[in-house]
Amino acid sequence: MSEDDTKEMEPLASPRGSGWFLEEWVEAGRLRRISIHTLPFRVGRRHGLELTLPADSVSKTHAEIYEQGSGLGLRDLGSKNGTRVNRSLVKDAPLNEGDILHFADFEFRVGRTSEGETAPIGTFEQRPTTVVPARRKLPHHFAEGTRQLRKLLSEGMVTMVFQPIVLLPLGTVAAYEALGRGRHPRLPEHPLDLFRIAESIDAEAELSRLFRRKAVELARERDDLPTIFLNTHPIELERPGLLESLEELRKLAPQLDLALEIHESVLTRPAQIAELRALLLERNIALAYDDFGAGQARLLELADAPPHYLKFDRRFVSGLDQATLPRKRLLNSLLSLARDLLVKSVAEGIETPAESAACAEIGFTHAQGFHLGRPRPLD
Repeated sequence: MSEDDTKEMEPLASPRGSGWFLEEWVEAGRLRRISIHTLPFRVGRRHGLELTLPADSVSKTHAEIYEQGSGLGLRDLGSKNGTRVNRSLVKDAPLNEGDILHFADFEFRVGRTSEGETAPIGTFEQRPTTVVPARRKLPHHFAEGTRQLRKLLSEGMVTMVFQPIVLLPLGTVAAYEALGRGRHPRLPEHPLDLFRIAESIDAEAELSRLFRRKAVELARERDDLPTIFLNTHPIELERPGLLESLEELRKLAPQLDLALEIHESVLTRPAQIAELRALLLERNIALAYDDFGAGQARLLELADAPPHYLKFDRRFVSGLDQATLPRKRLLNSLLSLARDLLVKSVAEGIETPAESAACAEIGFTHAQGFHLGRPRPLD
């Protein structure tokens, strides 16, 4: 459903006593809370919505929060720059307290007041609200985290775990994806948390390069490893330095078989991606598109700049053994396109033997997921 096709819907009263709200850090360290006072709670650039975000990056009617059972759900309304929950692009997803939402480049946290709480921090908006873009001030514990993150970056306080990617239907290991973990005693271990802190000091690219370098350092002494998949942060595609960092890795371990993962959301610039693919080939590095289908399945861009590997988002895989015939036909057509382009297809997020068997039957060439192997240190 495109933003221009979105129809006005009669708002429903928010569940009594629900206390749901969105909060945002604004100038001077002030916390603005925006009550989710009606459902659906619509977000977009257009005036008159429950939450107006006046920026060109936001679609006229971008997304909506709606009642889902006893909780809330979030639905993207065909936005041009996507809706994210905890940094993952979504079309329709349940919401939980503490989730981090992004409408284009606007960030909010989902909150819920405790029973009896009447005095929220900062500004509390009850009516349709316009949020003016402002440089975010992070809470104290995040301000402290930024100081510790600089130490993590300067001293390389990270490690890597490696998750197998297997061939289908044989199940033999064909590659490993390198996944970063923090090793600072006063910082989170998970990379998503670290990248959120890094964003506040504009250090996402530096953190991403540190993870890749650590992966290569750990793997370079091994002569028995298959392809190593290395991740990127989307911001690296917008700034210089990515190729130089990869050249350093290639010099560090010329014998390693490497593949670089980029998120499918960056495929809006096929000419740039095609150029990147050619430059990677010169350095003997393969290209992989990650989370394909998590946002918009960009088929034209895929044809203009085909990768070596196409990693399908887990929503294609989850429950595939029980999927409807139309859903299987859609997936079959995408896999057929991948085969025509000589692209290897990877099913992500396999959690059961039945899902693994269904992925092999429908034609995936590779697979990844907890059922097939959890992330582990190389040793």
